[in-house]
Amino acid sequence: MKDLLIDKSQDFFLILEKEKSEWPAFYFEYVKNAPYIFSNYHRIFNLDEEAIKKRILSFERRFLDKVFQSLPEIGPYKYEVARAIVSKAESMDLAISDFHFYIVGGLDFDPVTVIDEQNTLIDVLALYRVGFENLEDLCVKISMRR
Repeated sequence: MKDLLIDKSQDFFLILEKEKSEWPAFYFEYVKNAPYIFSNYHRIFNLDEEAIKKRILSFERRFLDKVFQSLPEIGPYKYEVARAIVSKAESMDLAISDFHFYIVGGLDFDPVTVIDEQNTLIDVLALYRVGFENLEDLCVKISMRR
């Protein structure tokens, strides 16, 4: 179950300790933890380094701080996602190892982005905008398309 829902969103908010001018450098260091996931995420949105920098610098510190303060609220929803995906996998005779959901600080485009057949990126910033309570529905819909 630990490999099903990988929550690295907390790590992203270390960005708040930096001056805004340093946010792009922080982001590029942050994405090194899951290079395959992020390189494909950036490719899906057709982003080069300059576009990523511009996007990061467009974030408002107030918004990032609100999302960070709300992170504890996501806990029960993560449990429901895991339960729903396990149930779906069992009903379709799929191995849980076929599903990996990464909850991360992304670039605030879509709450859920399919990276490939096994990997899905959940952007905590975009998810905050649509509401953490929608996490289960979003993830189940994504996994149904596999």
